[in-house]
This record gives sequence, structure tokens and C-alpha cells, in this order.
Amino acid sequence: MKLNIGCGNDYRKGYKNIDISRKVKADEYYDISKVICEKSSTIDEIIANGVLEQFEKNKTFRFILNECHRVLKKDGILKGQVPSTNMSVLCLDPWDRRWFLVETFEDFNINEIAWQNFGKQYGFLPWKDVVAEVDEYGIINFQMRPAVEKYAQNKRNLHN
Repeated sequence: MKLNIGCGNDYRKGYKNIDISRKVKADEYYDISKVICEKSSTIDEIIANGVLEQFEKNKTFRFILNECHRVLKKDGILKGQVPSTNMSVLCLDPWDRRWFLVETFEDFNINEIAWQNFGKQYGFLPWKDVVAEVDEYGIINFQMRPAVEKYAQNKRNLHN
């Protein structure tokens, strides 16, 4: 199964499209900052385009990333787009509350010292195969997979 969280106007066939707003076409309507309504380790892919930057509170942002980690299968993938600090996109959307650098994704990558020093300390579950690149419009396209082998037993503790 594949999810498209915060789908907005980007309804995708072959995905369960989720949004909080009933003004857009979605398959399910709920607030992903409270829960992602899927069983653990059941999702093959999650698309998160233009949604992660909407959450201002660090606790909420961490919760959503950790929920994505929880519901993804061991070999699942989280893909998405977020705004960079590039001046052309920094204040383009008045609802954006969070901006990113490519280096931000090092805090989520189990293979980077930034995850050990910051991401782990902040309560982010570890990710692997992390790729983040800025396109010509200043948007960061990213993808990452849950790193579960070593941390499966600690997953619940970090999630809370």
C-alpha cells in the first residue's frame, strides 16, 4: 500500500490520499499530526509533498516523521518535497512554518554524525539511504528509508 499524506490538490491513483481539508479530493480525511491511521510496518511508500513544512512545533514535526517511520515496511520509502532556505521560496507560501537545507536531512540519517549528535537526541527515529537535492526552483526533493535493523527494540521508546 502507498500513502500520499497531505495530498492537497495532488490526488494520486494507486495511493491512499490523505488530507485534513475536506475542500480537496482525498480518500481519507484526518490530522496526521495526531496519528497516521495505518498499522505498523504495512506501507510500501509515502509521498509527503508540501506538507512537512506546515508544522511549526518541533514536537509535531518529529511525531509525523516518526509516524512515517512506524508505518513503513522495513524496505519502504518516504519521498517528498520541502522548501529550502533559497530566497525565491523562503516566504512564497504564507502557511509554511519550517524551511530546510539539504544538510537538515543529515539529522535523520543513521550514517551521519549529525544523527548521533542531534537527531537521536531530539528523538528522531533513524533513517538510511537518505538523499536530498535542491532543484532549480529551490525545492528540496528527498527520499529516505527507515533504519530498523539495529533500533527495532527502541522504536517505541523513541516514538513517545
